Amino acid sequence: MRKVGIIGLGNMGESIVRALLDTGVDKDEILFFELKAARAQAMAQAYAVGAVQDPGDLPARCRFVILAVKPQDARTAISAMAPSVSDSNIIISIMAGVTTSTIMSHLGRPARVVRVMPNICVTIGEGALGIAPGELLSPDELADVRALLSPLGRTVEVTEEQMDAVTALAGSGPAFVLAFLEALVDGGVRMGLARDKAHSLAVQTMKGTIMMLDKEKLHPSLMKEAITSAGGTTIAGLVLLDEKGFKGSVVRALEAAQSRAKELSK
Repeated sequence: MRKVGIIGLGNMGESIVRALLDTGVDKDEILFFELKAARAQAMAQAYAVGAVQDPGDLPARCRFVILAVKPQDARTAISAMAPSVSDSNIIISIMAGVTTSTIMSHLGRPARVVRVMPNICVTIGEGALGIAPGELLSPDELADVRALLSPLGRTVEVTEEQMDAVTALAGSGPAFVLAFLEALVDGGVRMGLARDKAHSLAVQTMKGTIMMLDKEKLHPSLMKEAITSAGGTTIAGLVLLDEKGFKGSVVRALEAAQSRAKELSK
């Protein structure tokens, strides 16, 4: 039995394949099914991994089966593989809004299911992934899933009820970070810097801040205090952000994204 079967090789499915291969998983350990023939051919040639013609082949040949199709295609994909799913399989779903109970309903039987919400940064192995294990999964099996996904980035275990929050924070979060980064760049341009120089400074400022925060295991508030000297430039800017409700606006943006995730899951 091979290690990983992936149903759906869109952007996220391809990112998973690339990350697994980049960290040493043998190409012969990966199989995939992709409905679009041209896409399937391109992926097989690009990564030298095996393709199957029927999603039902994957559970019979792979221990882990990753569901990476769009939520609206969930019923079709799961029903197609259902006859060959056994107790030896672990189903990993990265479909937003599709619950464990819905997956098992389409399977027509209990199964070992794990819901995972990755973000776009898995493409470079720096993703943030929320993991919600189903009740039938043992601690050892969950450890195996986390080990499998470790090349994609950092995994955080949550309950299934918290997956909409993960979708908002980790899934939508990069867009909010990029909006702030864009504002930094535009601010630099407004103050007279050439756009390429403003971009370079802003990107490195954000990158360095995050790396230092993570490496030094600092709380954001403590690091912010270290930067903010009495009567200096930083406090002048922070006061303005507070007056404009910056932090509250970010929280509300996350709540709006979470609410939308809940709507999409119904």
